[in-house]
Amino acid sequence: MNSRAPLVSVLTPTFNQSEFIGECVSSVIAQSYPHWEQIVIDDSSTDTTEDVVRRCTDRRVHLHRQPHAGILALASTYNRALRESRGDLVAILEGDDFWAPDKLDLLVPKFNDPSVVLAYGRAGIVAGAKVTRTTIPDARFARRFGRTALFNDPPGAAARAMLRVGYPFTFPCAVVIRRAALDAIGGFQAVAGLGAMDYPTFLELTLVGRFAYVDRVVAYWRRHPGSGSWSTHEPAIRSASAFAGSFVQKHSSMLGLSPGEARAVDAAARRRVQRAAFNSGRNLLLQRRWREAQNSFMRAVRSPYPPILLGGLVGYAASVLKIDIEGLMRAVGRTSFGPERTAKR
Repeated sequence: MNSRAPLVSVLTPTFNQSEFIGECVSSVIAQSYPHWEQIVIDDSSTDTTEDVVRRCTDRRVHLHRQPHAGILALASTYNRALRESRGDLVAILEGDDFWAPDKLDLLVPKFNDPSVVLAYGRAGIVAGAKVTRTTIPDARFARRFGRTALFNDPPGAAARAMLRVGYPFTFPCAVVIRRAALDAIGGFQAVAGLGAMDYPTFLELTLVGRFAYVDRVVAYWRRHPGSGSWSTHEPAIRSASAFAGSFVQKHSSMLGLSPGEARAVDAAARRRVQRAAFNSGRNLLLQRRWREAQNSFMRAVRSPYPPILLGGLVGYAASVLKIDIEGLMRAVGRTSFGPERTAKR
């Protein structure tokens, strides 16, 4: 990167987010770092999203409207935005999220180190109008995997952590990426059946260079009725797990996984799929789709992990008796059988 202040291209896909897109764009305009452009790709919204963006008078904000592609084509939408952009650095900000005013000022200087391909901070979580106390990455992730994973030093260290937990180390809104690194991996990565690009894209980037981590909240991910979770969506979990398996096979030498570690990664992936089957069954019970719930719980009872196995047996019985199990889950103090990681749908 040359000595001038680099241009940051902010990529913003949006669809029917008129309630939030104004705050999203305003948070970019409010950045203390002035050298940016925002590429908004409207996926043929049917509400007033386009009108809200067009009311913005800042000439650094560029709106493009495309035929509706949907969530499963999200990586393609990001790559469309990437083609429209000019920056040496690339930031991600979906239309219902927003940034802290100093995000770019904190992260852009990290790219003065040519070995850094991605810089990120913590992401806060907003539920309704309230900023929760939860941030990602949390202290538990840092304690479990340490500085080597947080800084991806040596390259591949963050991948080993992501493969164990099954989700990225932070939300996309909290990162900035070196464009040359994105180009090196072929842009944002698409996985069939997975309506998210962060997990496969970040995995590939771990092999290109080091990360820089700032222990500050730099962005806010919003949870609302229009957002969803791919981490409890069984087909998406299957797709992500299949990608993780192929990633390990393709890059086994660089990842440096021992046979025991490779088995642990595989077991964790199977457990996530089985947990997703259980959660799918729960949702089907609530919808009174009894036969489909039975099929989901049958997939869960194949798990060697005792809590999922027990939950699958209880759920199967409930589906036969045509009752739900939410009261029982609350009684035993469980909302799920593992950490939930969300992604926009």
